[in-house]
Amino acid sequence: MGANTSTNQVVNCAMVYGTAMGIFWILKFMLVPFIFSVPFTSLCFLGLTVAVPFLGYFFARQYRNRYCPDGCVGFMQAWMFCLLMYAFAALLASVAHYVFFQYVDGGAMVATYRELLDELQRTAPEMEEMVKQYRQAADLIAGMTPIDLTIQLILNNVFYGMLLALPTAFIVSLKRPAQYNQ
Repeated sequence: MGANTSTNQVVNCAMVYGTAMGIFWILKFMLVPFIFSVPFTSLCFLGLTVAVPFLGYFFARQYRNRYCPDGCVGFMQAWMFCLLMYAFAALLASVAHYVFFQYVDGGAMVATYRELLDELQRTAPEMEEMVKQYRQAADLIAGMTPIDLTIQLILNNVFYGMLLALPTAFIVSLKRPAQYNQ
């Protein structure tokens, strides 16, 4: 019963913190439609993206300090928590992604991106080969359905979450809160 209770606690806590991370990702995603038209939003989006691993560490540390005996957590438990937290966040964010691509965007982002590529090709003809590659990527994205885009974003978020979970779990499992170091 102890292992099952611990597993349930990890999953439940990962859901709670994953919901908070997912809300953060949704708020961050709300900047995406403005990235091409308002340059400051791309800087904000980049800053918020860089903040994701720090927020993940903060949540993992909170989990360790609140729910683990004596503020100690093993690597596997911390890794499972982080992995599940990012997976739950990806699932929640995917709802916003789908709604955006299905009902809001209507291909406007890809059209804006293509306009920027046209402008780049006019102003910098020496970059023609690079523009051609970016145009192929835009064509690929334009051919995807909203559900295809959403699934791709879920897979990307889970993959990057798996990568972030490893160092985060390692660091969280090494550190003990100051009140326990005596």
